[in-house]
Amino acid sequence: MLSDGLSAVWSPGDEIAVWARSSSGVYAFSNQAFKTYGLDGSLGYFTSTLNSPMPSGNYTYFCCYPVPTSISGTTARFTIPSVQDGKVTGGADIMIADPVSHGALTPVPDPEDHSGMSLEMNRMLHQFRFYVPDTDTKLGTAKIERIQLSFPTDVVGDINLNILNPSQGPNLISGGSDVILKLAEPISVSESDDMQYACVAF
Repeated sequence: MLSDGLSAVWSPGDEIAVWARSSSGVYAFSNQAFKTYGLDGSLGYFTSTLNSPMPSGNYTYFCCYPVPTSISGTTARFTIPSVQDGKVTGGADIMIADPVSHGALTPVPDPEDHSGMSLEMNRMLHQFRFYVPDTDTKLGTAKIERIQLSFPTDVVGDINLNILNPSQGPNLISGGSDVILKLAEPISVSESDDMQYACVAF
């Protein structure tokens, strides 16, 4: 998440998991890790090395971020971390793409060629933003480095999601009710032209 608290960008080294199912129901690959090779604002470009070329034809592609900790059929398991950095990095921002139909994937002809398959991700968790308003008179010049949140029910831990259906909500399997933010970028009093946010996902 960027400092405006609304925009998000991919980071170098981010990985997504991708599935490709043919019209006959056969998977050309499943849970295949694709890694960033290019970044352009909020857009990320990903590539992977397949075991063999894909047969020609039309496929339905499914995708999620991050790569699941485990997979059973179309149910993927992820972990919502109990310790986060305020930027929702490191797989805390769990997302599933809308399935798309596309032909067989081919080698990237040029690193600047971004004409391949496109996927739109859906955030599967809630995100909350925290900031210190400019009316604050107590913090002074100090910075907040750590925030601890306690909830009346479990909000972090292992969850299951259906990679074929982004509209289906997460199922929390096991977890905890406390979330700790160890801020990668400590925040202080915000000003109208310099809002400083800390974000948490659960």
